[in-house]
Amino acid sequence: MSDKNSMSPAVASLHDEQARQRTGKEDLQTGLEDTFPASDPVSQTSPTTATATTEPAEEHETEDTPKVDEALAAVRARHDDPETGRAMEEIRALRSELGRITGSAQEMISGSARVAKSEIDSVQNTVIRQVRKHPLQAVGLAALLGYVWGMTR
Repeated sequence: MSDKNSMSPAVASLHDEQARQRTGKEDLQTGLEDTFPASDPVSQTSPTTATATTEPAEEHETEDTPKVDEALAAVRARHDDPETGRAMEEIRALRSELGRITGSAQEMISGSARVAKSEIDSVQNTVIRQVRKHPLQAVGLAALLGYVWGMTR
């Protein structure tokens, strides 16, 4: 990617680990190719029995371990940055505003639903009153609408 100095310690550690894994696969492939006629493949793993000295393992451990302290320091530095603090305040304000807008939208939707329901009830009541007031006209109109609808199908 870019220069190793501009990367966070965690990213640099990840890249180092991936490079070591790629190198290990190449070593295994080379070992397999060198012993191809043999019946048993070469093992890339180390023996599980304890060795007499522990110095190389300790040296290897400190080299492979992620740089957690450096990563934590980088995160703390970002959180202590005044620019980051202002950005976090802006995000909190935007979240608050979004919550207020969401509440207003929900109130408008529920209000619109109540108005629409009352309009539907009003139209339904008007139709019921007209049918009761003029039942023969209602039956005739329904028959005419049924006939027209049947002709169009």
